[in-house]
Amino acid sequence: MAAIRKSRRLSARWSKVREQAFLEHLALSSNVAASERVAKLTPGTAYRQRRASPDFARAWDVALREGYGRLEEAMLDRAINGIPVTITMKDGTKKDTVEFPERTQMLLYNAHRATVLGPAANGESARERLARRIAEVSRKLGHDG
Repeated sequence: MAAIRKSRRLSARWSKVREQAFLEHLALSSNVAASERVAKLTPGTAYRQRRASPDFARAWDVALREGYGRLEEAMLDRAINGIPVTITMKDGTKKDTVEFPERTQMLLYNAHRATVLGPAANGESARERLARRIAEVSRKLGHDG
């Protein structure tokens, strides 16, 4: 593999260009290892830089929060709007439908329950509230439920 060009090699050398590439990808992906690869850094280089530079550590945290925000938005969109799915029937015909990922709905609901409901969260159980809400959405969409 001596034919690999020098520009493709990974490096432990830190630079502002690599830092920017790392932080931009981290904000998009929330994935440190992938962000190191995009910035052409050897594994662990970003962690070492984070320990050495409080400014970079703060920028890392901001980028990671942005990445998690994007992830949560995508999950919320799927939970609310569903995921388009094509089902192939036994006779070969295809049926387009929308699935609503209940596990994702539960995770998001539980993550935000206390913030949204506060003290009112005590009556009906979370499972009962979620089942009722899913049934309401299903009825609105014309599903049997």
